[in-house]
Amino acid sequence: MPRIEAATVAEHREMRHRAVIDNAVQLYLDEGPQGVTPAAVAKRTGLARSSVYQYFATSGALIGAAVEELFSRYTAEVVEAVDSAGDDPGERLAAYVRVSLASADRNHAASGNLPDLPEHCRVGLAHMHERLSAPLRDIMRDYEVEDVDQTTALAMGAVQGAVKLLDNGGDPATVTQTTIHFICRAVSCAPSASCCAS
Repeated sequence: MPRIEAATVAEHREMRHRAVIDNAVQLYLDEGPQGVTPAAVAKRTGLARSSVYQYFATSGALIGAAVEELFSRYTAEVVEAVDSAGDDPGERLAAYVRVSLASADRNHAASGNLPDLPEHCRVGLAHMHERLSAPLRDIMRDYEVEDVDQTTALAMGAVQGAVKLLDNGGDPATVTQTTIHFICRAVSCAPSASCCAS
């Protein structure tokens, strides 16, 4: 039996499982989904490739785990930033946009637009999308927009468009500020309001 690196076999297995996911995440960030293979993760983790299959039966499941972890981290950062921004909806909106664009690499994973993701991963991502949209939906309610669902969807679309601008070499500070102004105007935020301040 291999030497375990924790107090119990269960803890050892959990440590290995965590290491496999963390290394899959790093490979995703470094090389994209095509870089997340059982062989590559095994090499980075210091395991035999067969050991990785003990945790994830297919490459798709391994990629799915990396995507879910990235999206979970990204969502947590956005939610925390909005919660920390106070009660002013403009400040919360600005925090939402800033953190979303600062985490653009994880924002890509949030799309979950990969053909071989397991169904359970797609379901999990759908739930996380709901969690990600919740603070923005609350902001739109505070602005008393007529159609909260539609306005939230359009605002999220603006953020995704800004991510593409960054992908194409846009200046992060300029793209971020322009996006904040754009969404502010869309929800009838006066130019002098805090969310539109430079």
